[in-house]
Amino acid sequence: MISGIIMKRILYTAVFLISLTELAFSQKVEFTASAPNVVAINEQFRLIYTVNQEGNNFRAADIKDFTILQGPSTSSNSSIQIINGQVSKQVSYTYTFFLRPVKEGKFSIGPAQIQVNGKTYTSNSLSIEVVKASSSSGQQGQVKGNQLQQQQSQGSGATDANVGDKEFYVTVELSKTNVYQGEHIVATIKIFTQLGLAGFEDMKFPTYDGFWTQDIETPQNVNLQRANVNGQIYNMGIMKKSILFPQRSGELTIDPFELTAIVQKQVQRKSRSIWDNFFGGGVQNVKVKVKSRPVKVNVKPLPANKPADFKGAVGNMKMTASIDKTNVKTNDAISLKIRVTGNGNLKLIDPLEIQFPPDFEVYDPKISADVRTGSTGMEGSKTFEYLMIPRHAGDYTIPPFSFSSFDLSSKQFRTETSPQFNIHVEKGNEDESTTVISGFSKEDVKFIGKDIRYIKTGQIKLIPKNRVFFGSVLFWILYIAPFILFILIVVLYRKKLKENQNTVLIKNKKANKIARKRLKTASGFMKQGNKQKFYEEILKAIMGYLSDKLSIPVAELSKDNVLERLGKYKLDSVFTDKFIILLNNCEYAQYAPPGESTEMESIYNEAISIISEFEQRIR
Repeated sequence: MISGIIMKRILYTAVFLISLTELAFSQKVEFTASAPNVVAINEQFRLIYTVNQEGNNFRAADIKDFTILQGPSTSSNSSIQIINGQVSKQVSYTYTFFLRPVKEGKFSIGPAQIQVNGKTYTSNSLSIEVVKASSSSGQQGQVKGNQLQQQQSQGSGATDANVGDKEFYVTVELSKTNVYQGEHIVATIKIFTQLGLAGFEDMKFPTYDGFWTQDIETPQNVNLQRANVNGQIYNMGIMKKSILFPQRSGELTIDPFELTAIVQKQVQRKSRSIWDNFFGGGVQNVKVKVKSRPVKVNVKPLPANKPADFKGAVGNMKMTASIDKTNVKTNDAISLKIRVTGNGNLKLIDPLEIQFPPDFEVYDPKISADVRTGSTGMEGSKTFEYLMIPRHAGDYTIPPFSFSSFDLSSKQFRTETSPQFNIHVEKGNEDESTTVISGFSKEDVKFIGKDIRYIKTGQIKLIPKNRVFFGSVLFWILYIAPFILFILIVVLYRKKLKENQNTVLIKNKKANKIARKRLKTASGFMKQGNKQKFYEEILKAIMGYLSDKLSIPVAELSKDNVLERLGKYKLDSVFTDKFIILLNNCEYAQYAPPGESTEMESIYNEAISIISEFEQRIR
């Protein structure tokens, strides 16, 4: 029995390893290069090459316009996920150079090469702009590839203070300011900052009065990227993108975008101690309110020679029409489809005017849209499907109908005409008052006149007329339940009071919660690339957790005291060694030269693992 279980485990392990090997070999090779697109002169930055499979014979491009301070240094990272039995593995190998620009201008770095499984792969090339160094203290807040969540900051402890207009501001940028009525405009709301960002409190977006609007999908997190604004380096992030269609001509004004943000500003102190760096001294959260400038748009009216059938379609569009049957019997359903495709204000197109035969019952069209909204406008198609039912036999005709649009490329109206549809209807076997509809559910058809509604079928639950609620089982349950609930609340409340009186027990229970809150803060610094703040917060999380969990006062907290207290729990030496190594790595990395983002991620995961293991072993 035992040998059978062991054999099964060996078999499962072998299958698992084989599946991982196959997954690694089947994964598509991706080799990319990344670096800031804007840097200041004499500023150090990283050039990183990343490949998702192990390779060899790495050959970097000729870096002749920058001074190489260090590199290439190599590192690797891997993760395995098993979701619903599906195994996924992510592996990355990085080659990092530390560079420094020596002169201003725009420079390019060619692609690098690497061999994976005997095949040579080439990375993308990069373009980097070098500008003058800024003396602004706000440059301390610049972060490459930072991500900031669009969420309200609660309990941030921020204070209101003056922040310079050049340190943090917002804009509403338009792709065009001189357009025709109905022509699309892309509005992009951006933030520009030279300070660190901690969160947002209030946002008031423009109402876009006079425009029909549609939001363009953007990431939930604000991705900050470096940008050169008049020779100054900023972190620029896109808050929101929308596509606008002006609905009237004349001068339209877009209201300002208003934002209240929590920024991190350096504070000058007269005296500084060695504890300031550890506890975040010298940086203060500041609440700043900013507002963009209003933007004016000149909307030109469409030419006066509008076709009679023009309904406001603007853009490059094409209309097609088709019918599914031309020979039918009475009471058979016929479908007429009209499809408008192209680029323009597709969602604003109304149904066309069509002359149907008077002996046809025609239902309101079923409208469907397959539209993609992006920076190039609104692209896709809009379909109108008419359901027609001939009631009498005979030959009928649907005359040609037209669709007109204003073509922005030629600045002229364009009209397209459908073909004429001839329909032959024969007398059916059913009575002419009977309706037979195929291909449509009953929900798609409206009731006309005195059509018979669908009869409800199935069991109907009836309630006795003279049934009395007083004295029933439900009555006594509802009558007694409040007393039982009251007693339960009193018992729980007394238990809670006793627990609150035990401060050691309270700290022990809240230790994990407080540590995870600090680890979340450290995760934010890791995403910003702020190495020093990250390691400070990791140390706070671990040492604070141990102080609360092991009931050691902060003043007496040391490695020796912690190890002595852990010895009482009879923990194995492997676990305690992991703890000491993590503390030593954090203390060393806090003041070591800049390392890789993967190192911070590894230490972050190790801290979570150790705290989780503490929770399991020490109750």
